[in-house]
Amino acid sequence: AELLRRANLSGDQINELIDQSPRGRLLHVRQMRESVQAIAANISEGLGRRAGRDRSRSFEIARGETEETIAHLSANFRTDRIDKTRYWPIHNRLVVIVKMVDSFLREELTTRSAP
Repeated sequence: AELLRRANLSGDQINELIDQSPRGRLLHVRQMRESVQAIAANISEGLGRRAGRDRSRSFEIARGETEETIAHLSANFRTDRIDKTRYWPIHNRLVVIVKMVDSFLREELTTRSAP
C-alpha cells in the first residue's frame, strides 16, 4: 500500500538524517527513531486486521506517532540543527501520512456506522 511505502521511506529518511549528523547535534534522537519506526509498524498492523476497532486503533496510534515525529523534527529545525533542504521533504511526507491515515480512519468510521 502507498501509505506503508511512505511510512517506510520516512523512517529511512529520519534514520539517514540521524546517522549523517554529528553525534550530539540533533535533539530527541532516540525518540525520533522510535516514533518514526512505530509509524510503519502500526500501519502494517492496521492493514493486517479486519475493519473494526482494532484496525482503527492501530491507525490512531500511527497518526500519533507521526505527529510526535513531526514535533521532534520541527524542534531540530527551529533550533537550526537541520537545514531547510533536509527538513521540508521529510516534514511534508509526514504531513501527507497524517492526511492518509485520517482518510483511513474516516473510511473505518463510515464502514462501522453503515447499516
